[in-house]
Amino acid sequence: MDAYTVALDLGTEMYCTIHLFANVQNTNEIRTKVMNGELSCSVIKAALIANPFQIAVAANKAVVNEKMKQLTTKSLYTELLFNLSISKNISRSLIEFGIHDRDKNILIALIHKKGEEETMSKTIMDTVKGEVTPISRLSEYSDHSLIKKIYKIDKDELDVSNLTDSVVSRISCKDFILLR
Repeated sequence: MDAYTVALDLGTEMYCTIHLFANVQNTNEIRTKVMNGELSCSVIKAALIANPFQIAVAANKAVVNEKMKQLTTKSLYTELLFNLSISKNISRSLIEFGIHDRDKNILIALIHKKGEEETMSKTIMDTVKGEVTPISRLSEYSDHSLIKKIYKIDKDELDVSNLTDSVVSRISCKDFILLR
């Protein structure tokens, strides 16, 4: 299993683990379980993610906001989805980055304390009817033109930066700037 796990802000003692799944057959069931609180995770359209670091930055913002008791949304996992978006509209962010029935390639992000990853990941593996795919293959499922459109990244910017850095800059600065 080739997942991506990263330590988040040291003050939170939390980690983020990301799994990539291809050809998922039960996205409706997964979305329903997440919305009902039966699954504790964020489920994200793989097409909108250029690099797992993008999710790590959004997860980090979410855990810090939770620690400071400043969540904009109702939960840590919706906060992660909200933080992925450059929009300050919660509903739009959740619709844009969350999954729909037609989505077959998805990422599942878990936020956990050290040692909780295995149990949480097993629950996900038992639920998702799809191919566990190495996170190193994420670029095969990313839609770079769609990512550029959603994050409003033009060709001139990519002459001096790369796609991941441009996306992460926008996620990091969302609270401070208003993009055109």
